[in-house]
Amino acid sequence: MHNRYFLAAFAALLVSTGARANESGFYLGAAVGEASQTGQGFKGSDTSFEWLAGYSFNKYLAAEAGFVDAGTQRDTVDSVDLKVASDGTFAALLVKLPLGRIVAPYARVGYVFYDSTTTASSGAARASEFFSDEDLLYGAGLEFRVSGRFRLRAEYERVDVPDVRFGIYSFVATFQF
Repeated sequence: MHNRYFLAAFAALLVSTGARANESGFYLGAAVGEASQTGQGFKGSDTSFEWLAGYSFNKYLAAEAGFVDAGTQRDTVDSVDLKVASDGTFAALLVKLPLGRIVAPYARVGYVFYDSTTTASSGAARASEFFSDEDLLYGAGLEFRVSGRFRLRAEYERVDVPDVRFGIYSFVATFQF
């Protein structure tokens, strides 16, 4: 008996979602930007790339998951060349506040699981350290509706890495199905 109520509620949700098809649905996206990190005397940046898939529940709320390649940040600290390469997967919620039909500022909060390899070299000596971790992801941005299904974003994301300030400025393009 309870299953019937659940199915009826689910069907009603699908019907109401179809009525707002231009505001809800699945989307795919890609981003390019600059990842940078500073901390403990290190300051480096590199080009980053991101691929994502999401679902927009309505014009105010969306959920995303994806992969980010943060590139390899480089710096020289006390005559030691340092390289930090990192990438990871993430899941996040976006809360939007549409200002008319074209512009929507948004905030994002989520979680990222990442791998990082730090390589230190000085002359012929070289050492590498690999580690995996997970941390809170948060950020903000502006979304611009270019057409009914195509959107562009400018955003800043930050990962709450201990003792390091890690962030990504990026431009994102999404296409909604």
